[in-house]
Amino acid sequence: MAENYWTRYMRRRPLSRRAFLTGTALAGGGAATALLIGCGDDDDDEPSAPAATAARATEAAAEATEAAADATEAAAEATEAAAEAEATATAAPVRTDITRGGILTLASPVTGDQVYDPAITNHATTYAIAMGRTFNRILNYDGTGRVNPELAESLPEQPDDLTYVFKLNPNIHWHDLPPANGRQFTAEDAAFGINRFNEDNAEFIQGQLDQVDRIDVIDDLTFSITTKEPFAPMLRFLADDPVLMVNREQREAVGDEGMKLYENQLGTGPFIRNTFDPGVYAKVDRNPNYFEMGEDGQQLPYLDGIELVALSREAYEGAFITGEVDLVSFTTGLSLTEAESLQGQMGDRIDVYRKLHSAISETHMHTQKPPFNDLRVRQAVHLVINRQIAANPLGPGSGVLMGPVPQNFVPQAFTEEELLQMPGWREDKDQDIADAIALMNAAGVGVGADETITINTPIQCPCHATGIKADVEQLGLNLELEPATSADYFAERAQGNFIMNIGLEVGGIDPDTYIYHRFHTGAPFNRTAFSDPEVDRLLEIQRATLDPEARADAIRDASLAIIEHSPQAFTAQLVFWPVSRSYVHGHAEPVPAGLTFNFARLWKEA
Repeated sequence: MAENYWTRYMRRRPLSRRAFLTGTALAGGGAATALLIGCGDDDDDEPSAPAATAARATEAAAEATEAAADATEAAAEATEAAAEAEATATAAPVRTDITRGGILTLASPVTGDQVYDPAITNHATTYAIAMGRTFNRILNYDGTGRVNPELAESLPEQPDDLTYVFKLNPNIHWHDLPPANGRQFTAEDAAFGINRFNEDNAEFIQGQLDQVDRIDVIDDLTFSITTKEPFAPMLRFLADDPVLMVNREQREAVGDEGMKLYENQLGTGPFIRNTFDPGVYAKVDRNPNYFEMGEDGQQLPYLDGIELVALSREAYEGAFITGEVDLVSFTTGLSLTEAESLQGQMGDRIDVYRKLHSAISETHMHTQKPPFNDLRVRQAVHLVINRQIAANPLGPGSGVLMGPVPQNFVPQAFTEEELLQMPGWREDKDQDIADAIALMNAAGVGVGADETITINTPIQCPCHATGIKADVEQLGLNLELEPATSADYFAERAQGNFIMNIGLEVGGIDPDTYIYHRFHTGAPFNRTAFSDPEVDRLLEIQRATLDPEARADAIRDASLAIIEHSPQAFTAQLVFWPVSRSYVHGHAEPVPAGLTFNFARLWKEA
């Protein structure tokens, strides 16, 4: 990849924090400014002989240091593995004499205007009310991001780079509701459920599975997926939150419009739809024919049911403290401030979990509209934002620094330590601000011109927008923040009706969702209308590279190219803090990053 302002800080992809810290040096401020405006000295000149000798000596010393560190790290890993083996050998057996069950009560908006079709919606409320409990996926992912079988009996066989052969668990049945009436889940069902995401419906979530060329049903429980080309995110995309399997007879009976309604949810999941009174109450019941077993040998789910009581956000805390509800916002979570407040009041009567969420805070700049059709202006905005403030959009502890790819994908993503040494993220902002002002002056806009840009911001979260407003005022850009409903905000963003856009968005479980889908020419979530042939090429390489280490290289190369073009000022990945009463057991740690958590393994003490 060609040298640019950011690659001078990263050079080549470092897979470990140690390798990065031993191989990176910070450049001087004046040269960086010159490079940004296109008139720096040539950084590719050969060094003089003494300089080259010194450089080789330094490099050799660094390699020796790294080799020693590798040996130390290997020893530490061996010790850790031995400790884990010993812990496993001495761990107490799972108790089978405990009665596991109960009705779990949650607080929820229980709104009636939600869409319950997974091909259309990817919203926490719909998952909490029922959708995340009543359906299953072919695969799923855990809190480490690892992909596991769910409806599939195992991960697929891959006879070649394009083919995935799946065998289904034979014990899976649809809910005992018409029109499925408890029949077996088959390969035909899987083919329908996956293919439906590629149907020609403008409302459907497009692009997730667009590399599927065909699905062949081999027998009742076996099917194969053939991709159009080698496609690295394939298994992760099948495990992602929206890819829930819906019933084909149900769709035939009610059509796509009917599939949006709560009363037509019919899946294979651990819970079955029951009551839905919008604005008041909702309930799902235990599926007595669910196929999964717990570690104790008992059939899942343990819970007898889940009920949701309509409460305002302001009433959550009081209801939780008095025991009216058992969990608070577990699908997403609370802010750290809220969680700490509850912990201070209730002590060991509650458990608090950290959830590094797939949601991110975004600052889009429309690349086809002035002033952001000028690359220098976009780069200036990227540089001037104070990430140490903007990285916590919902208060202290609510985010971690991120580049184009979030932190939970390290080593494909840049770590916080790496980012803190890069322009735009480094804590000392003096040079970034000076470089940003130089860029604006070179572009002839902003500073001294007082550009005014009107921005719709979601009513529920204007917090990080106010900080960014203050940051860009240093560039002569005046942001008029106009509160908007979530529906209006999302609609305007989806249609590209903005000059700058500041808000939050849920991502996915593969880096491709964050880079290809947002920045490839014509991609489904390319809201900034960004287009660059070289970036397109790099994005195509990373999704076609199947070797994990080579793909990490490719993703980092593509990320650096995206940062250079700055269609978005990357800021933070969100951190939420789910809270439960201590008598609720079975939580996974770490908590999965997205909305996947069907509660099948939860249970309450008597």
